[in-house]
Amino acid sequence: MPNAEQNRMGLNNLLQQRYGTSAATHLRWESVRNGPDHDPTWTFVAYIDDIEYGRGSGSDKGTAKETAAGVALMQLRRQWAHLLL
Repeated sequence: MPNAEQNRMGLNNLLQQRYGTSAATHLRWESVRNGPDHDPTWTFVAYIDDIEYGRGSGSDKGTAKETAAGVALMQLRRQWAHLLL
């Protein structure tokens, strides 16, 4: 993987483009850990203005959050395509 935080960085950049300096106030993360201590599964959910845009799971927090950010990024690019010209 060339950059382990590529989707998160892309999501943050997109939100800054859309919201400017208040971008961080529009993004909220939730996480849940399931499974045994020796083999957990993490699920992260990305919310933009309290609407779920991305969900991802993985064996570690970073993977799960990165996956959720990638899903959110794809959704927002489609939804905001007309605003991002």
